[in-house]
Amino acid sequence: MNTELYLRKMQAEDLDRAMALKNAEGWNQTKKDWLLFLNGRPEFCLVAVAGDKPVGTVTAIAYQQRLAWIGMMLVDRDYRRNGISRKLMAEIIDRLSGVETIKLDATPEGQLVYERMGFIKEYTLLRYVRMPAASEQSTVNQEEVFSLSREQLPALSKFDAAVFGAEREQLLRYLVHEFPEGAFVCRTGKHVNGFVICREGSKYLQVGPLVAETDETAKKLVSRVLRQFSDRPLVLDVADDKLAFRNWLNAQGFERRRPLIRMYYRRNGRVGMPEKYYLIAGPELG
Repeated sequence: MNTELYLRKMQAEDLDRAMALKNAEGWNQTKKDWLLFLNGRPEFCLVAVAGDKPVGTVTAIAYQQRLAWIGMMLVDRDYRRNGISRKLMAEIIDRLSGVETIKLDATPEGQLVYERMGFIKEYTLLRYVRMPAASEQSTVNQEEVFSLSREQLPALSKFDAAVFGAEREQLLRYLVHEFPEGAFVCRTGKHVNGFVICREGSKYLQVGPLVAETDETAKKLVSRVLRQFSDRPLVLDVADDKLAFRNWLNAQGFERRRPLIRMYYRRNGRVGMPEKYYLIAGPELG
């Protein structure tokens, strides 16, 4: 590559180009998702520029300076094998130096690159997709599932923080505000057993995050989503060790697609409770 390459903070005028890079990979994010990063912590939203053309992107979101998530690592196919992704990763890691733990969700190809940079595998996630279809009557009892309002989030975020590994009420509040009809909580009396929040995407309705105490609670929550959004294409990412839950997803018409590898940088000081973390918010959000 003869053209000079440099990195800078993303600007609003870069969003169309960022969306084009995202669309070329068939990813599900929307312009609102880019704005979440750009308006939140712009210093963690970077582009690589060749000449005057943005050819790569990376973002990060930090939760309480305790846990950060790197995402939206994209490089124009015509500019690959020029070290652009490595430069972007090195810069974003440097900017996150004050955060206790850094994580990301990598493709199998990206895993090899990130391992050379000091990232370590934590566990594997599997993507499942369900195309629009008539939703059969589930045998799962949904009587304990209710709509989730933003007023419930302060109390709910404590439950979530213990499972996720850091407090992220601001993100949960944003997700519920953007798509309130896709937010549900499962409770017995006043006791919260779990919750799920959906998010509009460019191709699919993303189901997650979903935090639950048991498989049965997770099934109740997904059953509620299926009942309301059977006419929508759905996507979700679930840990591969949730075998019984994944078998149930298969029975509901979900089909397994590609894996992702959850990784942490050098040390994992924010493990959380992965046994209760059923569906992630998205590879770019954790």
